[in-house]
Amino acid sequence: MYDLLIVGAGLFGAIVAHEATKKGKKCLVIDKRNHIGGNCYTKNVNGIEVHMYGAHIFRTSDKYIWDYISQFT
Repeated sequence: MYDLLIVGAGLFGAIVAHEATKKGKKCLVIDKRNHIGGNCYTKNVNGIEVHMYGAHIFRTSDKYIWDYISQFT
């Protein structure tokens, strides 16, 4: 039924699922929370994006990584 079971829909799990499906794999992603994004999850409250688990800042000096991540934003 599935090639991969990915536990956790945070950044790592989401990227693994994305890359695996690009290579033709069928993935099932599960998470104990009712949303994706892990600790980076935000919720729109009255037009303001609120970090539900505290602020998370992504930092890297690697241009390849920055360009990769930027395709999703």
